[in-house]
Amino acid sequence: MISNSIKMVVLTVAALLFTVSSIYSYNRDLDVVGYVSSTIKAVGWASSELEMEVLKFDHALTALAAGTKGADHVQLRFELLWSRLNTLIEGEESRPMREQPGVMAVLTALFEQLKQWEPGVYQLADNDRQTALALRQELEPYRHLVREINVDSFSGANVQQQLDIIGDIRLRSTIYLGGLLVSGALLLWLVIRENRRNRYMAYHDMLTGLPNRINFYQMMNRALAQAERKGTTLAVHMVDLNGFKAINDSLGHDVGDRVLKVVASRLRLALKGQGHVARLGGDEFVVIQPYTRREQAERFAQAMLKALSADIRLPDGCLSPRASIGSSLYPEHGVSMADLLSHADTAMYYAKHNPRLSFQLFEQGMDERRLRSQKLAVALQLAIENDELTLLYQPIFCLKGGSIESFEALLRWHSAEHGQISPLEVIAVAEHHGLAHVLNQWVLLTACQQLREWHRQGHTYLKVNVNISPEIFMSGELASTVNIILQRVGLPASALVLEITEDTSLWDTASSVDNLTALRKLGVEIAMDDFGTGYSSFSHLRQLPVNKLKIDKSFVADVTTDQRAADMVDAIIRLADSLNMAVTAEGIELAGQRDRLEQLGCAHGQGYLLARPMPAEKVAVWLQENRQQRYTPAG
Repeated sequence: MISNSIKMVVLTVAALLFTVSSIYSYNRDLDVVGYVSSTIKAVGWASSELEMEVLKFDHALTALAAGTKGADHVQLRFELLWSRLNTLIEGEESRPMREQPGVMAVLTALFEQLKQWEPGVYQLADNDRQTALALRQELEPYRHLVREINVDSFSGANVQQQLDIIGDIRLRSTIYLGGLLVSGALLLWLVIRENRRNRYMAYHDMLTGLPNRINFYQMMNRALAQAERKGTTLAVHMVDLNGFKAINDSLGHDVGDRVLKVVASRLRLALKGQGHVARLGGDEFVVIQPYTRREQAERFAQAMLKALSADIRLPDGCLSPRASIGSSLYPEHGVSMADLLSHADTAMYYAKHNPRLSFQLFEQGMDERRLRSQKLAVALQLAIENDELTLLYQPIFCLKGGSIESFEALLRWHSAEHGQISPLEVIAVAEHHGLAHVLNQWVLLTACQQLREWHRQGHTYLKVNVNISPEIFMSGELASTVNIILQRVGLPASALVLEITEDTSLWDTASSVDNLTALRKLGVEIAMDDFGTGYSSFSHLRQLPVNKLKIDKSFVADVTTDQRAADMVDAIIRLADSLNMAVTAEGIELAGQRDRLEQLGCAHGQGYLLARPMPAEKVAVWLQENRQQRYTPAG
């Protein structure tokens, strides 16, 4: 593909060539007009001079016959006529006249006649009236011929024809000049338009129309220079969409492009002309905002989050974007563009990988923690490849009878270099560094293999719960991945329960339904984890083929001390019953919590009160010792 700079060169060269060609053609036509015009003038002058000399010679003869002029006057006019005739026959300037049809024959005949008259003319006497009249009689036909040449050939139709030619040439020359002006103006307009377009393309993102990275750097430098000069402050906000890659992979790039356009429009509207917004690439945007108080910058970031979280309508449903924003302040967090952008990006990293945050202002020490994340990513990849991760298993009980229904697989990692790493940090590192998919596969495969082993030991009633990250869920590959693993292990799909969070299913309702339906067709059960902490509406929940709800431990912790928490749990249980879903309460740590949940009709529960997570090698012994009865149910 020809680059824009080459296109500009081609257009410029074409404009120059056309201009030169048009000017040359116009000048050439002017030369032709000048030549024809001068030719007409030369021929007309020569023919009229010839006629004039013939007439003067004739008048001299008449005057001699009348006795008013002498023979010397006749001889003078004869010499002048002969001289003029010689010039017309031999002179280069008379060539256009000689080239006229019939002219040369007349000139030659007259010349021969003059040769015959020469002796008699020079022998004339002043009283030689008869000879003068005879010469005049012989001159008469030539006088008519010369008159015909002058009048008919050069003053009549021929001249008119030549004048028409001149007029036509001048008209065409005028048209050429007009065409030159119009075409030149058009080419100049095209060059200017192309130059503006190239400049726009060089400094703007073609999809969203926002300034691009190059343009942003220039705006940032100007804003910093102005802030330094005036002593004002600036906030730099890095905006990144959560799970955007999964949108492109599962819903297609058309949907991804629409999301980016809507996000760009919402950011522009949120700014209200007070600042600048640019797209740095992918799903990453940056906003420069002047502010006077720190709280003003924080409120603006929260306003952007609220604006971006509104639903985006798609042909097959709605999509609710989730964004993470990291901010740095000038001059508090740095005075150079590099420092401010780096610190804003670091803050955004923490907001993106902390489930409880969507906005983070830069704090000192974050760079060190980010460096730790990068080191952990390298170590995590090696740990997955070398099978150095561990799964603990926490029982999920039927609260009414006390029997075990399932085990939830909980990821643990003890690194030789970094020590014990919390599960939240492991997941955050995996998702940020592109390891979420392979980590999910490892957890799924390991948990299914372990459950298969317990089935071989006779505990065929057991199921295993596995948490699924948004990355693998939104990629659209989860159903095929699960099916491959189940067939490889030889485990029935009904023994697997996949736990997803509310936020995972909120990206796009239609896509979520398709993904979950594909899993349900396999026979896999779906549990919505941490229910009550996300953004689900009843209508949204009704559309999803989920058959289990897990109440978040924050509600369970207050179920005996806060009536509102108890009412919320009661409402969730009733909602689940109406949708034919089983309910599991998480984080049961006190007997009162267990008893209250059972009174409210909660079917299942898990927590430290009932059983702590344990390594796989202890589960079989624990099952044998407890005979499927870990605690004494209430009542």
